[in-house]
Amino acid sequence: MIDRRRRLVRCPLTVSMRGCPALNCIRYRPSFYERNLSGASDDALRFVLLHEEGHVRKGSSLLSALPAFPVLLFLGYPSLQAGSLPGAKPAFIALLLLTAFFAYRTYYHRMCDEEFVADRYAADAMRCCYRVGDPGDLLQNLLSGLLAGASSSRRKGVIPGILRSEPDYRPSISERVQRLRGAIDPGDRKTTVRPTDGDLPR
Repeated sequence: MIDRRRRLVRCPLTVSMRGCPALNCIRYRPSFYERNLSGASDDALRFVLLHEEGHVRKGSSLLSALPAFPVLLFLGYPSLQAGSLPGAKPAFIALLLLTAFFAYRTYYHRMCDEEFVADRYAADAMRCCYRVGDPGDLLQNLLSGLLAGASSSRRKGVIPGILRSEPDYRPSISERVQRLRGAIDPGDRKTTVRPTDGDLPR
C-alpha cells in the first residue's frame, strides 16, 4: 500500500497524521488514531494512508521550510545588534512582517494544492488496487466523519487536524470531492467486484 522504505513514526508533536517528504516518513499521533480511526473501515484507513503517501511521493520537500524562513531571516540579520544604523530596526521589522505574511500565504496555498494531488494519488490506488468504484464518496464520508469529530474535539479544547479540511483550512470538503470526481473518467466510476483477501496486493 505504501513504500516499504516508508517509516510510520509515532509523533506526539503531530496533531493527527502527516506525510513528511523531507523525512521520508508518515508521522501520526496514537491518541488521534484511537479516537478517530480505530473504528474506521478498511477502505477508510487505506485512503488515509494512501493520501499521506501521496504527500510524501508527490509533495515538496521544501514546503515545510517556508514557515521557518522568517525566523532564519531574523536570526541572520546583523543590524539588530548594537551599533546598527538609525531606522534600520523599524525597516527590518516591517520587512520581516511582510516576509512572514507572504511565506505563510505561500505555505498554505501550496498545502492546499498538494491536498488535491494527494487525494488523486489515493483515489487512483483505491480504484486500481482495491476496486473502489467511487473514491469521491469514500473521501466525503471520511472527511465528514473527521470534521464531526474535530468539532467535538474543539469543544473539549483539542486542536483538530487531518487531511486539512476543517473550516480554518482551504480547500473545503465539497471542493475536494468535486475536484476528485472531476478528475476521474465517468466510465471508471462503475461499481466493481471487490477482490478477496487473497487477491489484495502485498
